[in-house]
Amino acid sequence: MKVLLLLFVLFQCTFGSALGQGPKPPSLAELAKYMGADRERVLYDGAKRESKIVWYTSLVPHKEIAKVFEAKYPGVAVETYRADGTDLSNRLLAETQAKRYIADAIETTPGPLMPLRDNQVLLLYNSPYLAAYPNIAKEKASGGLVYWATDRNR
Repeated sequence: MKVLLLLFVLFQCTFGSALGQGPKPPSLAELAKYMGADRERVLYDGAKRESKIVWYTSLVPHKEIAKVFEAKYPGVAVETYRADGTDLSNRLLAETQAKRYIADAIETTPGPLMPLRDNQVLLLYNSPYLAAYPNIAKEKASGGLVYWATDRNR
């Protein structure tokens, strides 16, 4: 089983242009659970302002998937880091300890995601797309949020 954690975790600077202008920009946690009808547009606009997302993955066809994403979301490049799940998990844990938050999205198997969950590295999220997943495919968290969703089986 592979897991897809499609989080477009946008850094604080995503909304930097809005600072000092009008209402306070949403926090990352607010964005991760935002379910408004304009959710995809809000995330896409933020990603366009950053011009890229950083995707950590253990998938072999990562380059092909990145091209499909870039075609669907023009103006957003996908920068990938590919390694096995254990290496991804170790890298993310080390980056978190160093307060370096680089990855926007993570895809790997559940085993390497568990230490990230246990060390509170993952941002809990919600998505309208989760309705299509059976409950057994979701690693549930409190407040109706999830840590990840299993996206496919072998």
